[in-house]
Parts: sequence; C-alpha cells; structure tokens
Amino acid sequence: MMDFLSDVFEFDVDSMNDCVHRGPLFLKLCEIESNSEKYNNDGIIFSFRVKNEEELKEIMSKYNFFLYRKSTSNKVTENLALEQNGNKRTLSISDVDQRIWRFEYNERVDI
Repeated sequence: MMDFLSDVFEFDVDSMNDCVHRGPLFLKLCEIESNSEKYNNDGIIFSFRVKNEEELKEIMSKYNFFLYRKSTSNKVTENLALEQNGNKRTLSISDVDQRIWRFEYNERVDI
C-alpha cells in the first residue's frame, strides 16, 4: 500500500514509522491481524472525487507506470477499470491486497 501511495499519488513515505504524507495530509498505516473479528478489510473501498477529467487520466497514467515497474518483480494481480455512466466516469483500481480505489469524475452539464 505504501508503494502504491508513493508511486501513484506521490506521497512521501516514512517506512520507519509506517506513515505517508503529502503537504498537510498525513496518514499512518496500521496493520491489523487478519484473524481479528473486530476488523474485517473485506469490502474496503477508498473513494475519491476528482475535479476534472485530466486528473482521472493522470491517475490512470501513473498507475499504468506503477504496474509496468512492478511487472518485472512478481506476478501482478492488480487491475484497472474505467466505466462511464451518463456524465459520470469512474476509475476503479484493485490493488494487490484486493482493496478497491475508486475515483469519480462528474461532468457538469449546464442547461
């Protein structure tokens, strides 16, 4: 996840403290044991809205480069899907841990 945040979203990574930051945004990553009944990461979706179509394209481009760099190191199980429903475009990325990263762009149509 830290590689993903660093390569795709250009976060600065502090691997000693398991945290990432970019500008004023600071995230601490915590690993919870999978046998814990209290927490279940099945169905986790990170959802974001982007301001314009160019940001969506930039994320796709960075993610494709991220996959290209990783493809030589091990079997890549991530994937990317772009859907359009009316004026809404949704980019979904499934990472190696099967977390879904969803990016939505809603094109405003003035009447």
